[in-house]
Amino acid sequence: MNYLKKILAIALVFNVALVTAQQEAYVAAESGLSLRDQPDVSAKMLTKLSYGEVIGVLEETDIKLVIIDAGEKVTGEWVKVETRNHIGFVFNGYLSPNKIARTIRLKLDNLDVEIKNLATSDYKRSHNLKSEDSSTINVDVSDSPEGKNVVLIDNDYKHVSLFQRYENSFSFMSSDANCNSNEWKQFDTEWKPLKQLKSNTFETLTFTEKDWINFIETATKDLKDDVIDKCGEDWLAYVKTIENIKDFPVSVSTNRVFIKFILTDFEDNITEKIIEFEMPEGS
Repeated sequence: MNYLKKILAIALVFNVALVTAQQEAYVAAESGLSLRDQPDVSAKMLTKLSYGEVIGVLEETDIKLVIIDAGEKVTGEWVKVETRNHIGFVFNGYLSPNKIARTIRLKLDNLDVEIKNLATSDYKRSHNLKSEDSSTINVDVSDSPEGKNVVLIDNDYKHVSLFQRYENSFSFMSSDANCNSNEWKQFDTEWKPLKQLKSNTFETLTFTEKDWINFIETATKDLKDDVIDKCGEDWLAYVKTIENIKDFPVSVSTNRVFIKFILTDFEDNITEKIIEFEMPEGS
């Protein structure tokens, strides 16, 4: 029995050594990095790793690869890696040993903007608004655009102001099917200025529990006739007593979040640009 325990102990130490020998690396490809089942560009793609994602490098293959990216030569080799769901091979020319902030970059006429540490579902990290008035960012289900730093870089405007608003949805439910709202009702909140942390850094707003309660009150007033018609005065009175947004019979969610840039140049010409954050369902 003691001999068996020693064998198990040695095996445990060996496994721990393998785990600790595994090196962490971060995906540095802004458009995402393909994870394949073999070290070959034509091999089956298991998944696409997102920018900034951490993976474990298991071993090198010594299979070299050169890629031309936007006219630049990227050299490296295939390495075997492990993610939470897969083991496969990636090109290490797009791996970094250092943790990467998931930065969104915006190019405006006379201003570059970085939105720090925001995960997206489409891997698009750069948006050009020089000839467009708006752009859409698809937010990953694991993240939110709230509480993020917005940094102004190479600013050549006299003044830059940032504002935020929400498009929220509200529905009401009941054991009486006739009392349910047939479709989600959408409401836009007012524009509010972002909190300025430094001369070139702002922080996006967060919709608080109190904001949701106020939103429910506003939405209830706007839906008053519909609610009374379907559910009656008593039911409307009950809705007004709700203090927790998770309480039956209402359901609320955020569909989209908007950031508006008001740009004033040195001749006092004003330009507006809007970033639309598309939220995943159920946010």
